[in-house]
Amino acid sequence: MRSAAGVIGASTGKDSVAAAFTVVPPDRQKNTLQVYRPVCLPVGMFKASVLLVLMWSSGYLGAEMAARYSSWHMLLSCRFAVAAVLLIGFCVVRQLRITRAGIARQVGLGVVMQGLYLGAISAAVGAGLSPGITALICSLQPLVVAAVAVPVLGERIGPREWLGLAVGIVGVGLVVGGKMNSGGAPWWAYLMCVGGMLALVSGTLTQRRIASREPMAAALAVQCVVGAVIFWIVNAIVGETVPPITFDFAWSLAWAVGFATFGGWGAYMWVNREAGPMHASTLLLLVPPATILIAWPMFGDPIGPWEIVGVAVSAVGVAIKLIGGRAQSADQQTAPQRTPARDTEVRGPELVRE
Repeated sequence: MRSAAGVIGASTGKDSVAAAFTVVPPDRQKNTLQVYRPVCLPVGMFKASVLLVLMWSSGYLGAEMAARYSSWHMLLSCRFAVAAVLLIGFCVVRQLRITRAGIARQVGLGVVMQGLYLGAISAAVGAGLSPGITALICSLQPLVVAAVAVPVLGERIGPREWLGLAVGIVGVGLVVGGKMNSGGAPWWAYLMCVGGMLALVSGTLTQRRIASREPMAAALAVQCVVGAVIFWIVNAIVGETVPPITFDFAWSLAWAVGFATFGGWGAYMWVNREAGPMHASTLLLLVPPATILIAWPMFGDPIGPWEIVGVAVSAVGVAIKLIGGRAQSADQQTAPQRTPARDTEVRGPELVRE
């Protein structure tokens, strides 16, 4: 549709719920494109965000199930070995390729995100650190990411985003406050938990900074191979090389592979690639509340009134953070951008792909 001001239009697509409107003043038609973006979340990203929270929560539930039948390092070694075989088979069938440079990048990420993060967190819990304190320490990740993302990635964190993070962490504190019994954990268990959280922060920011574009299945396959090697070495060191041959262990292993590895890590890697480390890390604030809500029917864990309040507060905090981030991103992208004139008339509209 043409108007005296230039060209005005809108279009939508299946992979986005955001429409682009271009308005070009007559005196700047040849070199200026103005794009206005409504503050909204693409449908695909919303689904991936929900999947990330649910599947990441399933990792804690699977670990609780498996702890009754095996050691943490045996579960992790079997989990990564099975996942690696399945992912490699999938990549062969789909003919997904990864370069040597890509393999090297994913090996490094696998050591940090699978080996150091999961190993440190699991060892801390195995040493007696309560899941409540573990969740509370890990919930500090978005604050660390926000503090580091500014100098490392050049991202801007607005006041509404800081407010959302603070509210979200308060909600996590309310949720896990009634489950803070440390169980006599040694001092080094706390350091292991903090170190694991920092390892995940490092891997998250590194993945975003190097902007790796390897096929998701191939990248996760390499990381799973690395994780399997690391934890089978741990098994050999402690003299535990034969996994339990029981139905209960097999069920908990299937849970960990399907939900925690394929669902949780797959969604985390995708969201981090497409939306950035702040979005992915902020969603993890919803993991402790989601875990407690799911554990209630699964294990019969009671839910108190403060935990219900904490779930609501965490949800509000995450909503404030994500909406604040989307609004700031939209504001930054509404500034006119100088583009060279290639034709005698202005062309528009164009779909904004998030």
